[in-house]
Amino acid sequence: MAVFMREIVIGNLRLILTIVLILPLTAIADTKDSRVVESRYLSIQLGPEIEQTDLLQSVVGIEVPERITTVGQSLNFLLGSYGFHLDENPETDEHYLLLMLVLPEPHRNLRSMTLMDALITLGGKSFRPLINPVKRSVRYQLREGFGQFVTVEDMEVAKQGWLDQKEITSLPSKEPGETPVAQQEHQTYGPVQRGDSLSHVANQLDFPGMTIDQVLVYLFRANPHAFANDNMNHLLAGETLKIPPVNLETLPAAFEASQFVDEHYRLWIQSEVTP
Repeated sequence: MAVFMREIVIGNLRLILTIVLILPLTAIADTKDSRVVESRYLSIQLGPEIEQTDLLQSVVGIEVPERITTVGQSLNFLLGSYGFHLDENPETDEHYLLLMLVLPEPHRNLRSMTLMDALITLGGKSFRPLINPVKRSVRYQLREGFGQFVTVEDMEVAKQGWLDQKEITSLPSKEPGETPVAQQEHQTYGPVQRGDSLSHVANQLDFPGMTIDQVLVYLFRANPHAFANDNMNHLLAGETLKIPPVNLETLPAAFEASQFVDEHYRLWIQSEVTP
């Protein structure tokens, strides 16, 4: 029920108008969001974050390592941490044209954008991403007007090149030095040279399926002795970094790692500019 009162003056006559509205119970119930918990000093929004309900809205923060040279490899590097993968049986072979293209240098740094934005960026002006939300697969299709620039033979060559590359990378490594870091018993990196950053170190290592921010957090937590002021941006020269096997159960999610790195950067900038 809602009550509204208003005073009305007509000549020497003063009236008070009272309006009573009776609202249905459902309308009253809908005026308060049951997903918001309030106390005297605090209001908390309950429920999952938007990137948890829509993975494509996750904010990415990755730097593609130099060892990755094609768009297809960079897509594999990007998608793994978010539960997506490239479609292995696309409807057309034009998908492979993009996968075999050389990765442009400006596309190595994918930050401050959603996962969907990153997929669109890597597709460039010629390709658009198509998402299967059930299988969480991604394939690419030539945009309208660009089919005239390629032939069926181009598609066949690109497909064969991608499949050959995939077969080679799936073979077990015969050299101990080629085993991914995450599968090895123990490694070290160092000594750290003057001017080295943690990002530089991370790009020298091989962490399949991890974003650059996840690698940064992993290295920082494994080597607290190697950083001044408890900040990953204060890497100490002369230190040797331990690289233990990756424990996926304790590895932060991609968006959590991104928030952690951003907070360390904010604190580092603040300490640099504060006298």
